[in-house]
Amino acid sequence: MFATASSRIRTAGIYIPLLTGTLSVIGSGSILYSIWARRSTKLKDPQHRILGMMSIFDILYSINKALTFLTYPSDLGVPTFGNNATCALQGFFTQFAYATGSYNLVLSIYYYLIINKGMSKEEFAKVWEKVLHGIVVICHLSFAIVGVVIGLYNPTPAFCYIATGPYDCTTNPDVPCPFETTAPYFYEAFAQGWIQVAYVGIIVTNLLIWLSVKRQEKRMKKYQTQLEASRLSDMEKKSSYARSVFVQSILYVGAFFLSWSWATIFHLVWWITGVSAPWITLLINTFIPLQGFFNAFIYARPRYIRLKKMHGDFSFKQLITLVFLPQALPMYEEERGRRSTVAMSKPNYLSTLRRGLGSTCIGIGSKGVGKEYLPKPNEDENDLTENNLNLVVFDEEQGKNLGVDLPG
Repeated sequence: MFATASSRIRTAGIYIPLLTGTLSVIGSGSILYSIWARRSTKLKDPQHRILGMMSIFDILYSINKALTFLTYPSDLGVPTFGNNATCALQGFFTQFAYATGSYNLVLSIYYYLIINKGMSKEEFAKVWEKVLHGIVVICHLSFAIVGVVIGLYNPTPAFCYIATGPYDCTTNPDVPCPFETTAPYFYEAFAQGWIQVAYVGIIVTNLLIWLSVKRQEKRMKKYQTQLEASRLSDMEKKSSYARSVFVQSILYVGAFFLSWSWATIFHLVWWITGVSAPWITLLINTFIPLQGFFNAFIYARPRYIRLKKMHGDFSFKQLITLVFLPQALPMYEEERGRRSTVAMSKPNYLSTLRRGLGSTCIGIGSKGVGKEYLPKPNEDENDLTENNLNLVVFDEEQGKNLGVDLPG
């Protein structure tokens, strides 16, 4: 009965990543697509480059986990189709993609330096970013290669990674366990050591960010009645920015802990009891591949909030679509008839403007009378900054739109 239950748990742990891994690939893929679609601005920002690298490694990890049923050895009591070679391959990509967790620490370090130290994005990119990218990629790639070379990657109950040896080496005296005494130390050095460093670093940096935000808010309240309006406005903007960065950082931290804590629990149970618990491997295979799925919603959150303020009458589905597919904005605006001038004939349009505003150069737009600002072609439809707008002026006397033809 126990063996049957254990086998079912192992089977579930192998096949559940088909779902969770696919969701994570979709989530991380949407982040990469969003960054690439606006690469002219996004790739200039270290934050988006860090998130892009995190998403790439998450996709590697998630695909690797989703294909466990193809890579896990087929003769170990569960319905799989792999062999020892594919098992080693899965171990390699699992180890390499552990960089996903390390990039959570890199992101927290970035937020800390920007908020607490006042470092500019350019300063961070010049030295810090290069060093951190190099450490993460080179170390995890080196560990992955070493593990394959020395034969460190072997079957655990539901995936292939660092293990004492062949699956039954601890119960069958005829099967040697080459890493019986050293496997826990390899696991600590190659995997958990990095995760534990990330735990400590993330907690410390986010605590310091929180303290900095509280100090800024306290300082602003203290001098609220003494400062001139412009100085107070600057302080409020800085405080609001710091708080929004802190909230975003905490959300990424939450996704990281929810996803990766199970690997730490697995390590502790194995270290203390010497047993690879199947139920913990089930949780590992369920939650770690979901980090990209969680990150997608966190990444979308600030943009969703901005879009909701700009287009409050759009549905939730429309807003989520615009987060990742901003080019859909004109279609949605046309559907709801945002540009009311489309429905008006030119004579009525002109007479209405004449009665309300008189002659001279006039028009309708969100920036003021006489001007209409429209996004430039091939630019982000939601980036309503001065540099990304075409000024449209309507000449009443000539009866035409200067620069852009009047609809209708």
